[in-house]
Amino acid sequence: MSNLLLIKNYDIVKKLSDQSDEVSLDENLFEVLFSYKEKMLSKFGDIKGTFLIDHFALHIIDQENKILTFSASPSVEYNLFSQGLWKHDKSFSLRFQQENRFYCWEKAYDHNYFNAIKQIKELNHGFNFGFNLSKKIESSQLIYSFATRSKINNLFDYYREYVNELFAIGDYVYKHIHISYTKKTGKKLITPPLTNDHDKEHRISSPFLKLISFTNTKRNHK
Repeated sequence: MSNLLLIKNYDIVKKLSDQSDEVSLDENLFEVLFSYKEKMLSKFGDIKGTFLIDHFALHIIDQENKILTFSASPSVEYNLFSQGLWKHDKSFSLRFQQENRFYCWEKAYDHNYFNAIKQIKELNHGFNFGFNLSKKIESSQLIYSFATRSKINNLFDYYREYVNELFAIGDYVYKHIHISYTKKTGKKLITPPLTNDHDKEHRISSPFLKLISFTNTKRNHK
């Protein structure tokens, strides 16, 4: 990303963050969003198709209430942030996360901006359903964001059945991104970082992810 574009994006982030009284956008948000795309795609390759997943993003609200996002499809979040619509999407509201552990994307949309947000996050990318999983780690909030293009019935109930497994998938991607980010910047995404001591019931390994994918593939072809 060019220096000129980074300066422009920094100005956008500062302007948009000043308009929020709860959380703000990290000054490196846009740089991180695009520079970690390949890394996210690499790890996304391990989970794509698992539980019909077509999109995954990781949102972090840190101890300073700043938002940082890593995404396998950065355009989903970029358009939301750059157009200021994130302020009307409670997916980025700290208070909303504290009250909702598992919720569909639409539940978080402000009704006055519902159609605009749905167009950018879902329709423009062919997603039929999106949902978030949220959990607090020390003074930070992790939000695992998923979307699918599947048109099977009762997707909310389908994903609710696998909440623990989906949290484990999010943890799996987060741990790899945390390692990469720390090596590159010398900073930790969360203090303390997510370890196996947190949410032990959510542990998952790459071979297990492949097994889940294979099982779901067989199920979908029945």
